[in-house]
Amino acid sequence: MHDEGDKGKDFEMDLSEENLEDAEEVFEITPEDPLHSKIEEECEKSEDLLDRLQRLQAEFDNYRKRMDNRFSEVTKFASEDIILKILDVYDNILRALEMDFTKDPTAAKTGVEAIQRQLDIMLSKEDVRPIESVGKTFDPYYQHAAQRIVDSEKPDGIILEEYQKGYMLKERVLRPAVVCVNRHEVQPVEESSDEDNNSKLENNGE
Repeated sequence: MHDEGDKGKDFEMDLSEENLEDAEEVFEITPEDPLHSKIEEECEKSEDLLDRLQRLQAEFDNYRKRMDNRFSEVTKFASEDIILKILDVYDNILRALEMDFTKDPTAAKTGVEAIQRQLDIMLSKEDVRPIESVGKTFDPYYQHAAQRIVDSEKPDGIILEEYQKGYMLKERVLRPAVVCVNRHEVQPVEESSDEDNNSKLENNGE
């Protein structure tokens, strides 16, 4: 127990320099390492970027699946419109076949011509056009030479006859024309080489 005389005394602390130095050693505060803080900050940024990337990847996968389904649906029914147009033409062909070609050939021909005009309009709307071949210079991109005729009175390489009409779809050849081409008679290179070799052999033999 303390003496009653001590109650009135003020509390005194020794603040000498020696005691202050000892206190600094005990309560020394170490500053936070700036490199450690930077690493934690970069880790947080990386985690945020990874999370955003994963969400973006999931959104892209969902978008790709939707587009694949839509493309599959479009491909499945892409020919629907053209088939409907062909069915209209087919109906007219059936009606034309019901006519008596023997009794009224003129009416039958008129019906067939109407069907042809209907087809011409349909092809034109699809940007399909015929390839002009007869009288033109042969081009293997637009025509297929099924036969060659030698006519020295006509230019070489000119198309003389068309067996099957060719067609273009926009800027691409849909079907090349099958044609007959005029070719001036030219001695093949291989034959001329053989003749030269034979003449050389004969000369050596002499």
